[in-house]
Amino acid sequence: MAIRYWLIVQPLDRARELVELGAAQVPRGDREPLDRMRPADGVVLYCPRTSNPDGEPLRAAVQAGRVVSEEPYQAGTPGRSPWRVDVDWLPEARIAPIRPLRDLLELTRSTAFWGERLRPGWVELSRRDFEILEDAVRRPAPDPSRFMLRALRDRPAGEGPADPGADRPRLIR
Repeated sequence: MAIRYWLIVQPLDRARELVELGAAQVPRGDREPLDRMRPADGVVLYCPRTSNPDGEPLRAAVQAGRVVSEEPYQAGTPGRSPWRVDVDWLPEARIAPIRPLRDLLELTRSTAFWGERLRPGWVELSRRDFEILEDAVRRPAPDPSRFMLRALRDRPAGEGPADPGADRPRLIR
């Protein structure tokens, strides 16, 4: 089965709880949208506000990950608790405002009223949109320090391997 990609809408306070739990759930805890998700599917958490109902507007993607559960499960008392799937979230993520991405995303590019599509609390994304949003929330690798760059530049000739990977074990193919 092909990998699919999803955007789930939650306020920031709820999104943080879900990331801590290593899970995703749609608003109102419905099962039906989660039944469509399979292991390896991509998930992005989008937060229109910091909290519901009166939190400050945020309008940002805040986390991305991959579904790891085979099936949705109920988190607590059956019949009264929300349905969830387990998600392997990025180890570190940053808040990525949606405004700079609007012209890039298929979700937002075609209409000024794209927010209406988010009312159910979840929407399927294209792979391209998922990758753009995942890149936007991924924390960049730290730049090498000036000290390290200077040390590499100033090392005496002949010191260290000519091929930077020469001292690493080679994989057998």
